[in-house]
Amino acid sequence: MKITKFPVALGCMGLTGTWNPAEMNAGREQRAIAAFEAALAAGITLYDHADIYGGGTCEEVFKACLKAVPGAREEIQIATKGGIRSGHYNLSAPYLRECIERSLSRMGIEYIDIYQIHRPDPFTHPAETAHALNAALREGKILSVGVSNYYPEQVRALQRYLDVPIVSNQIAISLGRLDPIYEGLDSGNGRVGDGTLDQCMALGMTPLAYSPLGGGALARGEAKTERGQKIQEHLQTLAEKLNHTPTQVALGWLLSHPAGIIPLVGSANPEHIREAAAAADLKLEREDWFALWTTAWGRNVP
Repeated sequence: MKITKFPVALGCMGLTGTWNPAEMNAGREQRAIAAFEAALAAGITLYDHADIYGGGTCEEVFKACLKAVPGAREEIQIATKGGIRSGHYNLSAPYLRECIERSLSRMGIEYIDIYQIHRPDPFTHPAETAHALNAALREGKILSVGVSNYYPEQVRALQRYLDVPIVSNQIAISLGRLDPIYEGLDSGNGRVGDGTLDQCMALGMTPLAYSPLGGGALARGEAKTERGQKIQEHLQTLAEKLNHTPTQVALGWLLSHPAGIIPLVGSANPEHIREAAAAADLKLEREDWFALWTTAWGRNVP
């Protein structure tokens, strides 16, 4: 399946603004609805959830969001994740089936467009995980399968037992975290590249980028390291050249990568959502892309 008609998506982790279900109230619900309406108006068509976000409140409030905009469900894709419990991961077939059923119930929907495994579970064989996913696919409860925080061999292990291709891998990538671009020992600044973007291109998987602004630091200009300050200064310079904001340039850097990265913008602020969505058409020239890369990498291209 083709993921989203729009190159920027909304990450719904902060939709309610709380991780404590006891703090949910009418004001938080209206906050979520306003964010959803702003995202829709900006053209965003993919909405990324997880069953643990907000202690379940982010999925629950999305039912109110869909009710507030009649017909919206048919125009968007909903992704969600499962498999994390307090203190451990659980990708056993019985628990995964429970996760899927609870997500469907909380959001008040009949199917999930992209169901993603939140993190690998070293205590469960991938064949068992795939068994639950294959059953949910046959029953029409999920339409496709994705993963999150998976390294290439973990993807390959799960794919062996699935009836359908894995369509996405949700990973942390930004100018502040370059590891997915590399493979091998020399990723700069002592980090090891993991090769996830190369695998996405090889297998036709879509990379969904969470924390595309480095947890917001690139957008707020709150760098705590010399490297971060250099990145922000470069973003500001390039933003002035391109007549965009530094946030949009940081997102445009991801959008320009040939892997087809979809940044997940994790904000419930309508103004911030509109700003991020406006980066959709910003594709950097090769020279500008490499200049930002080397600034973030901390070294010149050999």
